[in-house]
Amino acid sequence: MRIIVSTHDSLCPIKGGGALRTIKAAEEFKKLGHEVMIIAPTEEVGEISGIKVHWLHAPKKQRSQILSSVKFNVRLLRKFLQFAGSTDMFFVHNAIAAATIPFLKRFYRFKFVLDITDVHAEYLAAARRNLFEKILTPLILAIEYWIIGSADAVIVVTRAMKDLLIKNGIDAAKIRVVYDAAEIDKIEPEKDADSENSVIHLGSVDRQHGVELFISAIPIVTAAYPAARFLIVGGGRELPNVIKLAEKLGVRGLCVFTDMLPCGEARQYMRRAAIGVIPRRDELPNRIVTTLKIYEYWAGKTAVVASRLEGIAEIAEDGHDILFFRAGSAADMAEKIIRLLKDKDLTASIARHGVETVRKYTWSNTVPKIADAALRRV
Repeated sequence: MRIIVSTHDSLCPIKGGGALRTIKAAEEFKKLGHEVMIIAPTEEVGEISGIKVHWLHAPKKQRSQILSSVKFNVRLLRKFLQFAGSTDMFFVHNAIAAATIPFLKRFYRFKFVLDITDVHAEYLAAARRNLFEKILTPLILAIEYWIIGSADAVIVVTRAMKDLLIKNGIDAAKIRVVYDAAEIDKIEPEKDADSENSVIHLGSVDRQHGVELFISAIPIVTAAYPAARFLIVGGGRELPNVIKLAEKLGVRGLCVFTDMLPCGEARQYMRRAAIGVIPRRDELPNRIVTTLKIYEYWAGKTAVVASRLEGIAEIAEDGHDILFFRAGSAADMAEKIIRLLKDKDLTASIARHGVETVRKYTWSNTVPKIADAALRRV
């Protein structure tokens, strides 16, 4: 079988969990004996893991997410048209890279498998938008669910996401839940000697990640535990605003802001913190995902404090491998952080159980399930 694997995420360097999931899926298809080709942004890299790559530029979002996605799909279509007639299956990560596939299916015979870790239009609906984007958002939402509905098989990362798709008219029979995973062998569980007083937010700093809530909790934490220090490791569109908030609250000196770092270098910062936070907003697109962050915290033996969101609650147990706080409440978040800072035994217990939990979410366990869901008869 000839399989084309595609995504909108940059594969070289890897800039997100979706990119890694895409590469792992391609490797598994190849391992199973299929002819595999990747069409994705790769910074002009022509081969990954011995798999031929047809590269193109990643979508850029500086001016308009919608326009950048349209231009990206036009570039993708040119590539797809070269191989559609000789391809047995298109395996596409997220609908943002699959906008033209339903049209191609009218003219070519191939199986269309959509692997979804985010419903991007739902993020657009929850984001700050310009007038053009506000007008087009209902149409974009309808188009994304139409693309998903046109797939022959759909793979999602939570039951909450499956329920949302069913609610929007997607056939439940073709949806399969396969949770995400982490490269736990590349994440060190060891901690530096002075890590017990530090709290980390690892990952992007965009609006949906709620990092400003974490910053708002810091004065409450330090009032009860003055030795606490805070690491904000990553970059994003909201980073300048988050830094300004830290300055306004008088806690800038207690924080380390790294901006964007290579993945391996960013993960090293987990050695310096005993507690990791996931302060995501209580918004629909956040409720239906798990976030790669939780798997990496667990693998790094870092006690997790997170917003109580539906997707995360599917894989984590409050008081066992995570402490939940009320989404949007800086005071409740601070209370949970203070509790862990003061109770080292509880912190160690939460972290230890996290290491045990993440062993269920390794790529060696996950990728065969993705491949099985993609290759099964519909």
